Amino acid sequence: MIKTRNKSAKRRSRPGLWLSTAILVGATTLSAPQLATAEPAHLTIASFSQGSSWYVYAVNLAELLRGALPAGSTIDTPPIAGGLANPQLVAAGKAQLGFGMAAVGNWAIEGKIGYKQPLKNLRALVGGLDDYYLVALARGKDLPDDLEGYFKKVNPKAHVTLLSRGSIGSFAGQQLLDLAGAGEKEVAASGGNYEFGTFGMVKNRFAAGTGDVFVQVATRGHPGVTEIAHNTNVTFLAPSEKVLGEMRDKFGWDSKVLPKGTFEGQNKDVKLPGTTTVLFASTEMSDDMAYTIVKTVCEKTDKLRAAHKALAKFDCANGSWKIGATGLPLHPGAARYFKERGWIK
Repeated sequence: MIKTRNKSAKRRSRPGLWLSTAILVGATTLSAPQLATAEPAHLTIASFSQGSSWYVYAVNLAELLRGALPAGSTIDTPPIAGGLANPQLVAAGKAQLGFGMAAVGNWAIEGKIGYKQPLKNLRALVGGLDDYYLVALARGKDLPDDLEGYFKKVNPKAHVTLLSRGSIGSFAGQQLLDLAGAGEKEVAASGGNYEFGTFGMVKNRFAAGTGDVFVQVATRGHPGVTEIAHNTNVTFLAPSEKVLGEMRDKFGWDSKVLPKGTFEGQNKDVKLPGTTTVLFASTEMSDDMAYTIVKTVCEKTDKLRAAHKALAKFDCANGSWKIGATGLPLHPGAARYFKERGWIK
């Protein structure tokens, strides 16, 4: 039996509403693979806001796990936090599972870039779920697509829109623009400005013609980028190889090619900084629990793929345990599963 309950009247993580979905596992829903212990489990999965890819991942993961956990278990999927905050929530025990980015996981465990101290207790379960791209959109059709050149020659007084400070989209966007010579101070000195806010703010600025550039981490089918590209003529800006190399060497981003046609108006491939999503836990999670979660994900992958187009190519056999796909050390329970499959020797 599944029960969905709204806990918004009881729980708040910050000013504003925490709308959460909890799944209660009943005895009639159990099916293999099942956790060896009969003790109910109570899990919270940290993802991001409603409408985000990670929130969709979390809700669907909870549905999968309901058949693998003991009767009386609950799985909560609050639409909160995000790329930088999820490692902190899991490390502090405020969530037992989290979705994050491989590049950011490496920052977290080493205590660098976005983190003041190492979060040494983080452990990866499954990586390589998708492809994330750091997308830079400029309002206007068929503009020169050179990122650095845009700010130097096309629009030095650009109005740059980013998500709220502290979000991974904003944080990574500032990394990229700083290296491209279009940091907040440089743009202000040229007569432009930065504005930080919500997706709604960004979409309104582009629709009204008062927003010129938006930088955001995005998967295939990302709702915000999809809507902007559909409603407004845009150009997808490409960083130089120099900037891509600096994003890799300084911050650990990979380089990934966003295939042409991924978004409306994107008429050519664009090479961008990129990373991938990892599902992670902490050392507090038992080996049996980690094993069960990984086994469920890897053996019910078709159901995850059906949930979101960004997961269409996900396959546990494609190196989902490797450090490049996780950014974190592997949990022993996860390693046990991968060894059983013969993927880790």
